[in-house]
Amino acid sequence: MEYDQNEDRERADGAETNDSRRRFLAGSAGALGAVALGGAFGTGSALATDNESDESAPQEPMDDVFEDDIAVLNYALTLEYLEAAFYRRALEKMDQNELLCNYLDVLPESVRERIYDELTVIRDHEETHVEYLTEVINDLGGEPVEEPEFDFGSTVEDPVEFIQTAAVLEDTGVGAYAGAAPSIENQDLVPPALSILSVEARHASFVRELAGEIGFPEAFDDPLPKDVVLERASQFIVEE
Repeated sequence: MEYDQNEDRERADGAETNDSRRRFLAGSAGALGAVALGGAFGTGSALATDNESDESAPQEPMDDVFEDDIAVLNYALTLEYLEAAFYRRALEKMDQNELLCNYLDVLPESVRERIYDELTVIRDHEETHVEYLTEVINDLGGEPVEEPEFDFGSTVEDPVEFIQTAAVLEDTGVGAYAGAAPSIENQDLVPPALSILSVEARHASFVRELAGEIGFPEAFDDPLPKDVVLERASQFIVEE
C-alpha cells in the first residue's frame, strides 16, 4: 500500500483544528470580563454536540413554554439581535485580508474570494430579520424587547474564533426556531417563521463548512429548549 504523506498531513491538520475549537469553546472565560463565556456552548466538538441523536426520526415537539406569540417573537428577536451584532462587529473589525487567514488556505480560491461577501450577506439577513420581527411585534400591539448590550471579546477579532463561533451561533439559532415554532398560536406567523428558519439553516451550513465541519451532519435537526438557548445567548450579554 502506497504511503500518502498528504493524507497524513490532512489528518493532523484536522485534529489540530478540532483541538483548537475545543480549547476555544471550553477556555474563553477570561476574555470577556463581565460576560461568562467559559465553556461557550459546551465542551468537545460543539458543532456536533446538539445534533448527536438518532437519525431515524425527528424529535418530539417540546412543551409550550411561551406565554403568547409576542413572547415567541421577542425570543426570536433577541437571537437575531445577537447574530446581527456578532456579524456586524466582526466585519467592522476584520477586513477581507484579515478574515482570509491561513486557516482558510485549504479552501479553493473560487470559494475564498466569495467568503467575505457572503458573510456580509448573512449580516444583512440577520439585520433584516431584526427589522421584520420588530415590525410584526409592533403590528400585533406588543412591545419589542430592547437590544441587549453584547460583548463578544476576541471572537469578533480573531478569524479562527469568529468562524468557529459563527458556526455554533447559527446551529443554535436553527435549533431555537425549531423548538419555538410549535408554540406559535397565530397560524399566519408560521410561514414567515419557517422561512427564517430555512435561511438560518443555510447560514449554518455555510459557516459549518468554513469551520471544517460537514454542513448538514444529520437527517434531522434537534429542537433546542428555550432555557438552553437563552443560557447560551446570555454568555455574550453584558451583565448589568
